[in-house]
Amino acid sequence: MRAIVVINPVAGGGKGLGTGAQVRNYFQGQDHHIIYIQGSSLTDSLNQVDSACSNSDFELLICVGGDGLIHDLLPKLLKYKLPLLVVPSGTGNDFARTLGLYGLKIEKLLKMPTNSRPTEIDVGIVSDGQESTFFVQILSTGFDSVVNERANNMVAIRGKIKYIVAVLQKVWRFRAIDYRISIDGVLHQQRAMLVCVANGKSYGGGMKIAPHASNSDQILDIMIVDRVNPFRLLLVFPRVFLGTHVKHPSVHFYKGKNISITGNTVAYADGEKIAPLPISIQLSEQKLLVFRK
Repeated sequence: MRAIVVINPVAGGGKGLGTGAQVRNYFQGQDHHIIYIQGSSLTDSLNQVDSACSNSDFELLICVGGDGLIHDLLPKLLKYKLPLLVVPSGTGNDFARTLGLYGLKIEKLLKMPTNSRPTEIDVGIVSDGQESTFFVQILSTGFDSVVNERANNMVAIRGKIKYIVAVLQKVWRFRAIDYRISIDGVLHQQRAMLVCVANGKSYGGGMKIAPHASNSDQILDIMIVDRVNPFRLLLVFPRVFLGTHVKHPSVHFYKGKNISITGNTVAYADGEKIAPLPISIQLSEQKLLVFRK
């Protein structure tokens, strides 16, 4: 096997470093050609991936990190048509949850390329009119993006609990946003708390925001939450962990292939800041090869 292992040592508050060491120990002494990349910065790591792929052929990229690293690796994975194996080591690990990999022992994960074949999944693409960005899980705007930004800036609090704390901090001051949402040419114009476009089921460390979403059905799921007061929004929030919020009268789901969203807010995708609205979203023509349970 010829593989690239990309390690984010600070993922999950330092969990990535220990998990990376476990991966190295597993492959030590085995008859594989493995290149380990643990750059001094994200840019350095991405440049090393480019350099390695330009000079040699690889069968696989193993990502030791969280959703953020996977998000940043997407252009390289698609460019070089590299199958992806995720070794979840981040804070939320929602992409690994979607693939059924979260919670598996590392030995079982690392045997998957030998025991199974990768499958194709859909990849979303979001554009602000100037740049286009790939994503694999959830694109969020409105209250979700405010919570995401707050959680990303937390230092003292680690793990998925920081998303819950961020919700409790931000819910009381948040006000509904005037949105214009076009779904396959059908316009929805309303005040709403948030709008999500989902290719995967969860975000924020297991919040099942779009429990019916599939990354292999060639369509995106859109969720819109009507304007509600902070107390009602807080009452809906616990339901997200079980996915039962889908039955709430203020929560609406749609499906579509071409979506545009306008409003005075910012978009996040896979937990990473993308751009202020307006944005357009669709599925990429390219597919991502992944190992999944």
